[in-house]
Amino acid sequence: MHDTACPPRLFRLLNPVLMGAACLALAACAEQGPAAAVHELTLLPEPVATAAPLPGGDHVLRRVHFRDRHGEGLLVLERRDETHEDADSGNVLEVAVLTAQLHDRSDPRGAWSKQWQRQIRQPCAGLDLEAGWFLEHVGVTDLDGDGQAEITLASHTFCGGGIDPHQLHISLIDGGTGYGIEGETRVSLPGEEPFGGEHHGSANLATAPAAFVQHLEALWSTLRAQPITM
Repeated sequence: MHDTACPPRLFRLLNPVLMGAACLALAACAEQGPAAAVHELTLLPEPVATAAPLPGGDHVLRRVHFRDRHGEGLLVLERRDETHEDADSGNVLEVAVLTAQLHDRSDPRGAWSKQWQRQIRQPCAGLDLEAGWFLEHVGVTDLDGDGQAEITLASHTFCGGGIDPHQLHISLIDGGTGYGIEGETRVSLPGEEPFGGEHHGSANLATAPAAFVQHLEALWSTLRAQPITM
């Protein structure tokens, strides 16, 4: 009868001298118990406001709720409009404000704590003003597999007239480090040469993990040709 600690196939593959060592190795593995738990990124339903109010006010467009190795996280996206008087010209400036905030908490019943805020302000005087998030391209990933969520932000802004390129803002934030690509949309008109579409990476993009760079460049390639509705 075969020793149940060793699979029968091992007896066919190993010579008698090695059988004992193989069995000992398998037994040692069994004694070590289960492997250490791996913290995986998990997307969660939008949280319900209870005793702790949800971050964000009347201008919230989307919340992304997740759990990573640090606990619960909540990405909040907002857009609002402001009006200011230009100090130099006295003209009225319309300003579109895009805000992204990351909040976290360790207790599911506790209050949220803001970790960081990113904001883009697009002023405009007397011209067409436009600003918005690419909501379907904003979210969380774990591209490097370390259990910590990376936040992807993608937005567009415009102040001008006629058919001009829109400005694109794409970033990936990993903990306290952000990488990004800035540029403009590519405009293609029938019978004319396309124009626009230039872009540049942040100063630290060359030091980013390859998976981050590939993610940002792929998103840039998608968004630079995407039609934007005013």
